[in-house]
Amino acid sequence: MVYANFGKRLLAYLIDVLMLNVLCGMIIIFYGYYVYMAVFWVAGALYYILFEGSSWHATLGKRAMGISVVDGSGNGIEYGTAAVRYLGRILSSLTVFVGYLMAAFTENSQALHDKVAGTFVIDGSPVPGRYQTGAGQAGNFSGGQSGRQIVGISGEFAGRAAAVSPAGTMIGRDPVACQIALSASAPGVSRHHCQVDYNPQTRMFILNDLGSTYGTYLLNGTRLKSGQPAALKSGERFCVGSKANIFEVR
Repeated sequence: MVYANFGKRLLAYLIDVLMLNVLCGMIIIFYGYYVYMAVFWVAGALYYILFEGSSWHATLGKRAMGISVVDGSGNGIEYGTAAVRYLGRILSSLTVFVGYLMAAFTENSQALHDKVAGTFVIDGSPVPGRYQTGAGQAGNFSGGQSGRQIVGISGEFAGRAAAVSPAGTMIGRDPVACQIALSASAPGVSRHHCQVDYNPQTRMFILNDLGSTYGTYLLNGTRLKSGQPAALKSGERFCVGSKANIFEVR
């Protein structure tokens, strides 16, 4: 997952505002400015909540720019979260739009209303089946490689399993980019730590370190170098950051 840049978000916002003004523009002619503003805010609330909570998870402006809104697990948001996000937009407006400008400077390109609602704006559409250990619920991902899995042996993910997706399964602390997202307190785990792929031709798992700070290790103590993947057989284990986080491929 890639966070949408500020330029795309700004263009999407301008498209949305233009559309709302076109829809509400005739009101100001017949009923005056104050009625227009009241209708504009009500229409805006319905517009953002209904579109962002829909299966699109995006307004028409975001749709045009190819971006969408997701929650902390990388899944599309629901109507309740969309409503909270809209209330956050009011705060972003009351700060003389500084709340909107935050998206240009924050690490995950979050505006103030994203931080209020716990949401992120990403390029493309949400990818179903992400797992976040903080959710407190175990589960498998859809779309795995013929049932191939990563199983947690020790650490936060112990006793849980996640399918190896066709595009690979990333482990780290980034709740949007990583399919297995560990908490910030997980020892030795980088934001984007490592990735596991499966090669159906060789029937081997491919483990890649993604330039992590504390390393990705095989159980024999070998530390993987970034860009030099290791091939694992089903049943082999590896450590993420330390032996506090052991995983097994199956």
